[in-house]
Amino acid sequence: MKRISILFITGFCAMSVFAGNPVFPQDTIVKTIRTVIEIDSITGETITKTTTTTEVKESLTLEKSKIEYGGSSYNFLFSWKKKKRLHPHWTGFGIGFLNYNNDIPNGDIKMSKSLNYTLNLFDFNKQISNTNWLFVSGIGSEWSNYHFDNNAALTKKDGITIFEPAPEGINYKTNKLTVHYLTVPLLLEYQVSNFHISGGAVGFVKFYSRSHVKYYDEVGGKIKETKGRDLNIRPIDMKFRLQVGIDDISVYGYYSPFSMFDKGKGPDLKTYTVGLILAL
Repeated sequence: MKRISILFITGFCAMSVFAGNPVFPQDTIVKTIRTVIEIDSITGETITKTTTTTEVKESLTLEKSKIEYGGSSYNFLFSWKKKKRLHPHWTGFGIGFLNYNNDIPNGDIKMSKSLNYTLNLFDFNKQISNTNWLFVSGIGSEWSNYHFDNNAALTKKDGITIFEPAPEGINYKTNKLTVHYLTVPLLLEYQVSNFHISGGAVGFVKFYSRSHVKYYDEVGGKIKETKGRDLNIRPIDMKFRLQVGIDDISVYGYYSPFSMFDKGKGPDLKTYTVGLILAL
């Protein structure tokens, strides 16, 4: 029987097989259908034979990003690197010790009682690109209580602020200067892991100051007396600040390059502070 074979390639069909949740990319299954038509030379009948072959082709592996929402996973054919977000360490509550390094007649400081209180509630920050550095500013407040060791009080005489000795027969039990400031920082902070360090300048705007004393009179009555309020303290001041810490606990320090008082109108007191601050 003479047979004439005719080969027809009818096409390729590609399909992807999904199992469970859709995940891209997948291997590609290529199915080839081969049809052969035979004609019987004696009877003239046509006989059709079809064969199917299946071939699996691996797809290129692409890096995917995965998002989970409502317990389900969603995959994408692209990926991105999440930007690292830094958090500044300006806001918080702190307490420190005050001191100054100048020898002032009748003006020795009692450092064990001279305390500085810090309350910073607001900050503004800008991260430098995707680095570990950021600029920090904000608003805060400072309460400084300077206690003095000598039997003398800060007061103003002829427009000049001086430490005036107590009148004869009076012994001051409390002799201090209280100053309240509004603070505005301009800092540069570096962070790595849970460690941070920051430094820069802080502006101080005075909104309250008072020199006052307490003592007992001849009959044992307690006397409270205000010796002065303005006292030629600079209305606007600037100090350098350095802070080092781990997580939310930091050690901070201030140093003032300028005297607390206006030039020529009071003692040359260049103050410094060392304290501990807890971030809020």
